[in-house]
Amino acid sequence: MYFSFETIQTLVVGFIVIYVILWIREPRLCKNEPPLVPYKIPIIGHTIDFVFNAKTFFSECRKQYGDTFNLHVFGQVITVAGNKALREVFKAGDSFDLHEANKDMLPVHHLLPRVNGSSNIPHLSKMVREEITTKLSLYTGRMQEQLMIAINKEIGDCPTNMVVGEEIAKHEDIVNAFANIATEFGTFFSLPPFLSFIHPKVHQQVSTLPIRFGWNPVRKDINTMKKYMRPLDVIEYYLNEPGYGTTVITDEYLNYICEVLVVLIFGSVHSTSRQIAGALYDFAGRPELWDDLYEEQVKIDKECNGVLTLEYIDKMVKLDSLVRESIRSFGDIAGLIHKCMDDSFTFKNNTTIPKGRMVYIYINDSHYDKLYGSEPKSFLPYYGLNNKKLATSVDKNYIAFGAGKHACPGRFLAVNEIKICLHKLILNYHLKTESGKINEKKNIGPFAVLPSTGIIFENRRK
Repeated sequence: MYFSFETIQTLVVGFIVIYVILWIREPRLCKNEPPLVPYKIPIIGHTIDFVFNAKTFFSECRKQYGDTFNLHVFGQVITVAGNKALREVFKAGDSFDLHEANKDMLPVHHLLPRVNGSSNIPHLSKMVREEITTKLSLYTGRMQEQLMIAINKEIGDCPTNMVVGEEIAKHEDIVNAFANIATEFGTFFSLPPFLSFIHPKVHQQVSTLPIRFGWNPVRKDINTMKKYMRPLDVIEYYLNEPGYGTTVITDEYLNYICEVLVVLIFGSVHSTSRQIAGALYDFAGRPELWDDLYEEQVKIDKECNGVLTLEYIDKMVKLDSLVRESIRSFGDIAGLIHKCMDDSFTFKNNTTIPKGRMVYIYINDSHYDKLYGSEPKSFLPYYGLNNKKLATSVDKNYIAFGAGKHACPGRFLAVNEIKICLHKLILNYHLKTESGKINEKKNIGPFAVLPSTGIIFENRRK
């Protein structure tokens, strides 16, 4: 077989180019890093197992390589923190940043520049604690009213009503704007990060290209909010907050407040609606729970004469236990991603990670730890009830809401909203899955997604 000089030259150049690319993309670890799990395919690394076999793959890596280990995914090295190391991540609040990790994974700061994605909202947690968590009794009636108006859109109505006030929430277009935000965010950032194989920055630049040319999918929703914004609730709170430094409502100020609301609504609508749906699947697929939980809801409904208050919501102890277990079992395999902000961080097992490293919290390693019980991987609907643990509590084996001082401040409102919704649905409908069986949980990578099958709602006879 004859090869011309030009052909041989092309092959040599191609070989050199491929070698250089492989050499550049080969992960380089610092001294004393967690072990890098071996992989067979250069550049691709562990991406295939990460995306298509995360549950088994993470479990096997944990058994073989210990509490912390490194993976080569989508062109970059990530660190996975197991049950012991993840507590160190949560405790070292100044060394790790959840918001900065989100900016790298989902560059929302291009959509919401005034709040820098969500990083530049210094009083957000304080506002949630003071204006929502401490005033749950004021919002219970609003939630119940909205749920009874239309059970299919309550997740959009409830946050709107509480965040911007009852008067503004009467306008259908602003309720729709709040309901659309989660969908618009998810659609925009649904592009898989395949370009990260070249470099993570390449994916960020390409995925945000439309925004940098002027397109913003949430701008119309922000403009809708601005039409109705007046100094109520969140706006009034920020006006009275001395750290913000303004007492005048300007157009720029309204833009800032609307972006704050977008952050609040995106978080609350997306996570709360997902957990309600997950709990419905867990309840509908387990006939052994139907009568017991229905009886509790009927008893409470009679006691409160159909008007729920915090006192009666707190009495839903069996329902609270179900919600807790559903959140535990339906959660992501790994997530709550944090970015290392120090020059380096050393875990107690003497492994060290460098600045900028993305750390995935191995949630299943905590939720399914043997300390949870003899059968931690089983669905235990009354575990919380029997062990006096609420759905809002945070402990070593229940980190769905984070942990430590950075635990989600809105979890009390979210759990109450979930319980009110389930209470009304169980009271009014027989719920069962289409197959009559428990629907298997699905994942895209280490992240949980809802089953694709339906739930049957049958009216109860009054």
